[in-house]
Amino acid sequence: MERITPRGRDEMLGQALRYGVTGVALAGLYAAVYWCGAVLIALPAQLANGAGFAAALVAGYMLHSQWSFRGHGRRGSWSWGRFLVVNFAGYLINCLWVWLVVDEMSYPVAMAIIPIVTLTPIFTFLLNRRWTFA
Repeated sequence: MERITPRGRDEMLGQALRYGVTGVALAGLYAAVYWCGAVLIALPAQLANGAGFAAALVAGYMLHSQWSFRGHGRRGSWSWGRFLVVNFAGYLINCLWVWLVVDEMSYPVAMAIIPIVTLTPIFTFLLNRRWTFA
């Protein structure tokens, strides 16, 4: 088990705070695109989910690499690829939420936003910190 120093803990807390602030904005973008697509345009829920994911993905890489994880690790061509892998995994988890909440449980499409903006970001923060921007 990795031992975290007080400085390392403070660094991680700062990253988590910045990631959270950025994540709230990105989740808002994701949710708005998802909801507009599914409700206003009447796209299938999974298609609207994909559009929300794509919008947040591009904005997310720029914000997380430049602000959330600033000063942490190194950046290179591999960081974009790793970011894609982590976020695609997050996207698949969000597809699971949409399927479970909308298709299986027959709740309104807006209910899928709850696990999308609460549970999935914890998973992606940990992977981005330990692998993408390490």
